[in-house]
Amino acid sequence: MFENLVEILKKNPRKIVYTEGTDARILESASRLKAGGFLTPVLVGNVDEVKAAAAKGGFDIEGLEIIDPENYEGFDEMVETMVALRKGKMSAEDCAAALKKSNYFGTMLVKMGKADALLGGA
Repeated sequence: MFENLVEILKKNPRKIVYTEGTDARILESASRLKAGGFLTPVLVGNVDEVKAAAAKGGFDIEGLEIIDPENYEGFDEMVETMVALRKGKMSAEDCAAALKKSNYFGTMLVKMGKADALLGGA
């Protein structure tokens, strides 16, 4: 059964966001998924810090997408979307502050269709 799922996913890999991009367990998982070719990991965090943590642990993350909330090109659009979703319960400033946190940021990547799933809380 699992093998069938893997074959289906290999034809159309889904993106999974990992909110703790510097965590060794996350990096190991992302490296394995990359090797398997059936899910596409997206790591959230400072690019240099994520790469350094991967190198320290000996994990191959070459070619994986690493997104830093501090430098994300679509950040303003994400803030606007979150403000609309919160329906006046949070200001743009509040949403921007929340989105600097990887768990909120990753959730919005999924909500906005930039990824298919999220794994957090490592």
